[in-house]
Amino acid sequence: MPKSQLEWSVDWTEPITLAALTQRIYEEGLGRADLVALLEDRDRELCNELCGPWYHPRKVGRYRRAGRKWRLLGTRFGKISVRVRRVREITTGEIFSPLWRDVRLDGPRVYQPDVIALAEQFTERMTYRDAREELGKVVVGVPSPRTVNRRVIEDGNLLNEAIRRREMVTEAIIPDGTKLHAKNGKLHDVNITLATQFGERPRLRCLTVGAPWKAHRETLSRTTFRNVEGQAVPPTVVSDLEPGLGETMTPAGGYWQPDHVHIVRSARWSLWEDGLRGGPEKRVILRTVSGLLRHLRNSVTFHLPRGEVEAIEHRIQQTTKEFRRLGTRLLNAGYWRTASMLHRMSDQVTTFASLAVQGIAVPWNSNVVERLMGTVSKRTKHKWMSWTTQGSQGLLTLLVTRAVEPRTHEQFWRRKLYGHLSPLPHLGIEVTRLAEAAGS
Repeated sequence: MPKSQLEWSVDWTEPITLAALTQRIYEEGLGRADLVALLEDRDRELCNELCGPWYHPRKVGRYRRAGRKWRLLGTRFGKISVRVRRVREITTGEIFSPLWRDVRLDGPRVYQPDVIALAEQFTERMTYRDAREELGKVVVGVPSPRTVNRRVIEDGNLLNEAIRRREMVTEAIIPDGTKLHAKNGKLHDVNITLATQFGERPRLRCLTVGAPWKAHRETLSRTTFRNVEGQAVPPTVVSDLEPGLGETMTPAGGYWQPDHVHIVRSARWSLWEDGLRGGPEKRVILRTVSGLLRHLRNSVTFHLPRGEVEAIEHRIQQTTKEFRRLGTRLLNAGYWRTASMLHRMSDQVTTFASLAVQGIAVPWNSNVVERLMGTVSKRTKHKWMSWTTQGSQGLLTLLVTRAVEPRTHEQFWRRKLYGHLSPLPHLGIEVTRLAEAAGS
């Protein structure tokens, strides 16, 4: 479209990011030539304001023209070259480009945040090389995999720190961990903690790579435990039976709810360690454990809506008693590991039911974080992959935030790309098509 058919209405009282201009041009169905034209028009206008017209310069004033300089920029339209005017201030001798005081760039870097944002979002779903290849089909001149990796580390860890420092209100937290292959041939611990509240999407409370659970425990000082009505509730942790996880993450005065699915799995493994590798006896024991837990869950589901609190309390007592009775029977049979586990879990398995009686909704499983670990595995746990601590933490922060909190992920990028214009409709930049306006 010819430049004469466009009229831009831009509020230049504050600096505007190049990404905001690029986005508006993209939304109008325009391209790189229009972006270059807009930058050149603004550059000419600023230089004329400071120094006067080219053929009629001001003989008195603070500024003098100081030539031009080419600037290469990588945008979502591909690479563009702009020949920018430079100005010298007489009193100080400073030479600067007025345009870059109105249009904010990402420092001296070639690739600007808009094309980097596209590359990073491709990288969340595929390898760095594949991301470059796929992005190259729609953008001419894309950053290299190494460049994208550096930006992923920078942006991902910036988002990670913001998430860890934010204040949060929740009913329960659900931590879980996995491992990644490290560059040095060892394994990285990937630990994730989610915050959950009844009827709402889970939120990311903390994500670390190569750090102990103690780092997650520190974030609880910025976590307030309240129900959906705003009433204070005791801190509750829902997790699998990873050794030490429940004890480390449960605050003083809080409760721990072990995952019922993992209790059955742990019982199966403990029986194998005790020498019971299979057979009908093992199946009967596992069915008994699973049946006791299922009976408790069904009792809460059935009686709680009817307000039959006594029935739930009776089932809680019976579940604890049956767990201990089964543990004693297994201990007499020589299965001491399984017996110890059942005795140890006999009180904790009923935590969700005890809290439900008090009007506090806590999940009895950690399925939400288990599914999230599947997303992590799909992207990062291929046999041929190895990771640095910073690289994996940055990438996983972006990936997990996008999966769990898509709105937070979008707001992070809008603030980074568009700055103070992010909440405004059309980013505060209006475009008028003069040909259409004349016809109407």
